[in-house]
Amino acid sequence: MRRLELEISEGSLVMYKGTGTVGVVKVLKDEDDGQWAFLDSTGLYYHVSTLEPIEKVPERKELGGGTLEDLERLMKSQQEMMDQAKMRDETLETGG
Repeated sequence: MRRLELEISEGSLVMYKGTGTVGVVKVLKDEDDGQWAFLDSTGLYYHVSTLEPIEKVPERKELGGGTLEDLERLMKSQQEMMDQAKMRDETLETGG
């Protein structure tokens, strides 16, 4: 993947260099120790020096390559499957 020479701004697709976590910057905030970016995918702030702007979600064996929209669709379908399984668990009754 080629490195982009882009400045990180709200709405940027970025990857956290430490773990490869990908997300969209929702909020930028300036503090005494530098600028921090809030990522939608984790709900956490990251120092911008630890983030890299990217064009699309990197390909991974379990996910395949794709855009952020592809990843969001995959996450939504997995969440729906988990919700359905949870509903089945809640309707189970135990005898006693």
